[in-house]
Amino acid sequence: MTRFTVYSFLWLCSLTINAQVQLEGQVFSALDSSALAGVEIFNVQSENLAITNNQGFFKLKLTANSIQDLVFFSYQYQSTKVQLHLSQDSSLKFYLYPLGEELDEVIIQQKRAEAFRGSRLNEVEGTAVYAGKKSEVIVLENTVANLAANNARQVFAQVVGLNIYENNDAGLQLNIGGRGLDPNRSSNFNVRQNGYDISADVLGYPESYYTPTAEALDEIQVVRGAASLQYGTQFGGFLNFKMKGPAKDTSLAIVQRNTIGSFGLFTNFTSLSGRKGKWGFYTFFNYKEGQGWRPNSQFSS
Repeated sequence: MTRFTVYSFLWLCSLTINAQVQLEGQVFSALDSSALAGVEIFNVQSENLAITNNQGFFKLKLTANSIQDLVFFSYQYQSTKVQLHLSQDSSLKFYLYPLGEELDEVIIQQKRAEAFRGSRLNEVEGTAVYAGKKSEVIVLENTVANLAANNARQVFAQVVGLNIYENNDAGLQLNIGGRGLDPNRSSNFNVRQNGYDISADVLGYPESYYTPTAEALDEIQVVRGAASLQYGTQFGGFLNFKMKGPAKDTSLAIVQRNTIGSFGLFTNFTSLSGRKGKWGFYTFFNYKEGQGWRPNSQFSS
């Protein structure tokens, strides 16, 4: 009889210690107080899991008179951890906050430069008419290209419809052509520098043997279609290298760049510019040498 009494006492103590209570809860959105379905509620201590129904209701067994940690999880809402200490069955409401952070104001200034690192010529500039769809301006300052080597493929990369090939790795001679036209020595383009012809003979021998260094250029104007007829009879169009101007905010400015590359390439670019009152000047020196990537193609220019 004594043994039965001891076992009964221990069994009653166990029931008292492990007594459970039922939590009936409902989960809402803190934004608009709408009921949330599919929210997972996890009891850290007992590892029990409950999921809310379409009305946001759930039921979960908890250990009475004990601290219970509940974790609420739902996609698009912040995970929330709640501590409860219940001694009897209870009905509670819970609110979850949507995921999201308020960002500072963002001002986009370079969107157009990223879309096309250049601009369009105005329809009328002085006595010239450019009211066409095939006039582009390549702004060298905004162009991601190897300017030291006059890499034409990179400089003209965003001008549609150009055929480009290279026969040296220093950009000594430009070879570009319009759609279907031979790029050799840019003979199908009217090539100019600051508006002046630089080809050997504009009509009889229009090949261009000289290409300005890209490091000294401010922009390149490419005009094709009907607007290019005002400059000559070349089918490809008009290509104008516009050189940089004098420094605007200083009386004297010196820029020097030295570049080395594969196949013994070495380039030096040194420019000198200044301004005083209405008078200004800009001059530069450019030297290139290398072995070339083909046999017997070394150069020193």
